[in-house]
Amino acid sequence: MFFIVSKTISFLFRPIVWIFIFLLLSLMKKEKRKKFLILGITSFYFFCNGFIVDEFSRFWEIPRANITEVYDVGIVLGGLADYDTITKTTNFNNRADRLLDAERLYHKGKIKKIMICGGNAEIFSGGYIEADAIKQYLMTKKIPEKDIIAENRSRNTKENAFNAAEILNKKYRNGDFLLITSAVHMRRSQLCFDKANIEVTAFPTDCTKPYRSTSWEYILIPRIEALEQWQRLIHEWIGYVVYKIAF
Repeated sequence: MFFIVSKTISFLFRPIVWIFIFLLLSLMKKEKRKKFLILGITSFYFFCNGFIVDEFSRFWEIPRANITEVYDVGIVLGGLADYDTITKTTNFNNRADRLLDAERLYHKGKIKKIMICGGNAEIFSGGYIEADAIKQYLMTKKIPEKDIIAENRSRNTKENAFNAAEILNKKYRNGDFLLITSAVHMRRSQLCFDKANIEVTAFPTDCTKPYRSTSWEYILIPRIEALEQWQRLIHEWIGYVVYKIAF
């Protein structure tokens, strides 16, 4: 039930849904057409402004620090790939930096093992298990199977943490763990691992650029990437609050 509710809330709080509703109401409510049209256009411009969303993202994200020690396990959270049922291939998305950074840290000797967390987060799964697919990918990158741990039952961040804790407490009790996930996702992830009684060090990936551009195009011209970025950011805010209440 929690999984279904969280999916529903996430859908309803997408900015593109709000924009669509405002524009739809401007067609349906003739007496308030101007009001809803202004709301729709204003919402569109606000949520498609890269300068604004980057400012909010920097405030929310956990900054990256240099890794100076060696960790027993690097925990990589899923949601970085999906499966093409026609071509039978795994397709990586814009969160794949989580995996690329884990590979780099492993080959540099900063993490001894890589744990991949993620089952299938779709309501109707179709049989694809993300952790198992990523494990096969890592084995093609000269990482031996014995150094890959697949947590393949979780469907969300809460389950990532508690399922990972179950494995780590059995095999790596009192180990040092590095949590590898997107910077925008790190606060919610740390909250979940704290509640699962697993102490982790944060290693954020795909961070928002730390500098502020003064380009007039960046500040004034709408871009679709900003809308997607807002969607991820709002999803994290809602998830953080929901997990605070649920725990």
